[in-house]
Amino acid sequence: MYSNDDYVRFLRRLTAVLLIAIIMVVSFVLLVDPYRIYGLLDRPGFNQVKPQPDRYQEQIKLLNARASKANAFIFGNSRAEIGLNPGYEGFAKAGLSAYNLALSGTRISSTKRELEFLKTSGVKPEFVVLGVDFLDYLVNPTGHVPAISAIPTSNAHDVNAIQWQFDALFSLASVSDSLKTLQIQTDSEAETISSRGSNPFFEYKKYVRQEGYYPIFQQRATEYAKAFIKKPHGLILNESQSSPELEGLRSVLALLASESKESHVIIYPYHVQILAMFEQTGLLPVFEQWKHLLVSEVDAINTRYPESHIVLWDFSGYGPMQCELIPEKNDKKSSTRWYWEAGHFKQEYGDLILQRVLAGRLGIPPQLQANKPLSLDSASENHWRIQNEKTVCEKNYPKIFSGISTLINTKK
Repeated sequence: MYSNDDYVRFLRRLTAVLLIAIIMVVSFVLLVDPYRIYGLLDRPGFNQVKPQPDRYQEQIKLLNARASKANAFIFGNSRAEIGLNPGYEGFAKAGLSAYNLALSGTRISSTKRELEFLKTSGVKPEFVVLGVDFLDYLVNPTGHVPAISAIPTSNAHDVNAIQWQFDALFSLASVSDSLKTLQIQTDSEAETISSRGSNPFFEYKKYVRQEGYYPIFQQRATEYAKAFIKKPHGLILNESQSSPELEGLRSVLALLASESKESHVIIYPYHVQILAMFEQTGLLPVFEQWKHLLVSEVDAINTRYPESHIVLWDFSGYGPMQCELIPEKNDKKSSTRWYWEAGHFKQEYGDLILQRVLAGRLGIPPQLQANKPLSLDSASENHWRIQNEKTVCEKNYPKIFSGISTLINTKK
């Protein structure tokens, strides 16, 4: 028979073991710091390389952005997160320190939350690059969406909330991410996030090495084709003469006009494979209408805020880079220079985009000289630039257009 003293001793020992285990787990996560939010230790070969988090991505990025003391910010979805490198040397030459707040799979509402967080944190951006995605703006004109007024502020401002910070410090997921951090220090093909918030897409190197570029382009093209066929062909809801994404854009532009000294809104440089899909699915005219809508919105905000400096850029088209050849099937040796696949451009292309928007500060001739600020005055010139590029691309690479026509017809 056990006495009461035996039970007491057992409970004390059990409590001591649990406390020691808790302290060890917390200490492990604190030291490894898989989300780069504690800053106790940053040692090459131990924990300097961080894995791309699967949770709390917005909170983690906002905490890191605030701690970075950056004065230039990149916003957008995965195209910007992967393609626009905050470490591009032009930022430093222009006297800027950049952080990439773009998030995969997000829309304009995330940018609004992030800008509001920066505002409440006392951060006034010197320079902003905002990527906007045409596909986010498509709506069924006869559809009904309740209350389009300004997008409400959601819980991105609870960056300092105890709940998620407790979970990020004390959970099995955090221990797992800490172990992953230790494992990827010498893995050049691991999925990581840089100290400045960008995703270098290192994991794609493994796919390319094993499979080549062709199956990657083909798989994504099949996914895009299925999605584009189902997309609506409107930009404005008949009921409200607006849309949630458009209202979100207006809110973001107003924030940029009042909070940022200089902002650049960019239309992404989709590979011609995607533009060919737009054409085959009837979305290409809508794409052009969307550009005119952006021109009107940027012009309106600059008129409303005379001291603002917001510039719209159209990096879409059929130029030599967008018309890059896709390696043939079973070709595992050939590489692409500008695109991972049709929807995501590489940082080599992104650096040229950043050089273009920074050209005024850098004082050097941009390599992308054909791309000029898009405005009411330059819209016609921009349209003919794209038409001329298309003529050349169709002549040099007819296979891409015929291949997409066949792909779309098989998916209808």
